Amino acid sequence: MAAPKAISFDNFGTIIDWEGEIQKFFQGFLAKKGAAHIAPKTIQQRWEAIQFDYIQEQYRPYFQVLQDTMGLTCREFGLSFTNQDCEEFAAGMGQWQPFPDSHDALLEIKKYTKITLITNTDDDIIRESVKQTGVEFDDIVTAEMAGAYKPSHKGFLLSQQRLGLTEKDILHAGFGFKYDVVPATELGYETCWVNRQGESRPLDVWETFMVGDLKTLAKIIKLMAIEG
Repeated sequence: MAAPKAISFDNFGTIIDWEGEIQKFFQGFLAKKGAAHIAPKTIQQRWEAIQFDYIQEQYRPYFQVLQDTMGLTCREFGLSFTNQDCEEFAAGMGQWQPFPDSHDALLEIKKYTKITLITNTDDDIIRESVKQTGVEFDDIVTAEMAGAYKPSHKGFLLSQQRLGLTEKDILHAGFGFKYDVVPATELGYETCWVNRQGESRPLDVWETFMVGDLKTLAKIIKLMAIEG
């Protein structure tokens, strides 16, 4: 199996420590509200589920999605909140930090193939996020550009068009099984599930590769390039 001509990556959760950074925010928020009895992971996971449903209703700018879903989550947990709390949550996303292996692994992968992003966020947010990783991507497609959020196929198809490649030329890598592995599989991509959290398989859909981090994926791509 030869190395792909490009790898399209999910950003938040795959390259950026999405869950860890959200839990860190909620830890501070819950302490401020005197709600230490609620575990940050519990509220993060519930926010994640609310957000997944919310982005499929219609397209809204992601900055607004973050604010709205923060409020919905707080209401569900009976937590008081202000507009400023929601704005702080949304404004922080561009500063969330990458996993320790992301920078070096992406640079290694880039020696053998193009690297791109298909990301569920706004142009302004991803511009700041990429600065945190410190790697230049060959192309970036945002939900703002596509007018839809993954698991919609629109971002994938726009990425193909911009690259001048087909799904047969691209490997798609992401942590979000429902966001990334499922739609990419539906479109005929080879896929890599970057299962950083050691999650159980949520659906009877199978990826081409499963790795626990990008360092492992970099080793696979190097081997494919040498043997291909």
